[in-house]
Amino acid sequence: MLLKNGNILYDDFTFRSGDLSISGGKITFDDTSSKDVIDCTDCYVVPGLIDIHTHGAEGFDALDGSFEAIDEISKFMASNGVTTYLPNIMTQSHENMLAAAKSVREAYKKGVGGANIGGIYMEGPYFSEKHKGAQNFNYLRLPSTKEFDELNAASGNLVRIISLAPELDGAFDFIKAKKDTVRIAMGHTDADYDTAMTAISLGASVLTHSFNAMRGLHHRNPNAIGAALDGGIFCECICDGFHLSGTVVRMLYKTVGADKMVLISDNIRATGLPDGVCDSGGLEVFIKNGEARLADGTIAGSTTPLLSCMKKAVTFGVKLEDAFKMASLNPAKAAGIDDITGSLTEGKRADVLILNKDLSIKNVIIGGRIYK
Repeated sequence: MLLKNGNILYDDFTFRSGDLSISGGKITFDDTSSKDVIDCTDCYVVPGLIDIHTHGAEGFDALDGSFEAIDEISKFMASNGVTTYLPNIMTQSHENMLAAAKSVREAYKKGVGGANIGGIYMEGPYFSEKHKGAQNFNYLRLPSTKEFDELNAASGNLVRIISLAPELDGAFDFIKAKKDTVRIAMGHTDADYDTAMTAISLGASVLTHSFNAMRGLHHRNPNAIGAALDGGIFCECICDGFHLSGTVVRMLYKTVGADKMVLISDNIRATGLPDGVCDSGGLEVFIKNGEARLADGTIAGSTTPLLSCMKKAVTFGVKLEDAFKMASLNPAKAAGIDDITGSLTEGKRADVLILNKDLSIKNVIIGGRIYK
């Protein structure tokens, strides 16, 4: 396949006019003899988006514990420009989390009909009750390497990121024991600055949905968000215009820079459906005007797909090239899969988006094949 005359976002994340070729499902730049040509005149040719933090869509959730759920979510992701995603297994009973982990393993082995499965994001169950957000409080518990090992083994060692509250008893020991096995994120946490900085020094490398479900950034008590800004770790950002104001998005962008900000969707099963009521992790969630909340008003995830979040970031003042980076290479790096995907680099899997000038989707290419 030859993508001809496109405005290509090369792996230095600058746009230049040129051609991009695909051979054997991989990105190349020198096979211009292909007869399968796509004219990309007046189009952006960019890396496929990577959503490392998403629960579900169109009535399905990774916690459903079925191949069908993972497959249907993957199709929704692909139709919205995401070429790789990490199903999010959130706080639930050990048995339900185990079933979910097994379903992701099955889908990974069989293959899915849409976006590639890049691994699992394990959000919980080792969280603070004070900042539980929309995590099911009935199943919160202390960190357990034994439980994690069982869940990871059931998944086929597909867990790429685990989010926990570093102030919990046993959290530091967990980080030290598992930092070389899985990326450690801090989330749903009441940690102060010193505790969070200690966690970072021990190996924590990601902050889960920055500013949300944690102590706020105070000028005398910077807390976990302050530690993340100081510590130079990846900072997730739900840029739907609801979870964070444009001012805060710009502040995060200017502080951590284009290399450490990671755009995520945090989509729940109601994504792609009309307003109504749905289940998320065993809790009842009410969606009104696209905003998801628990009965008490607590925000409960997002219904805005990642591409729309990326467009919103641009309207907030993020440079277009940087916004693409925050939705492709940065999440790939945060999850440790950037050797496979995340940029238009020679030899990487050919996960490519062709977008019109208004950033609407023209073509989605996954592993060198056009998604239809």
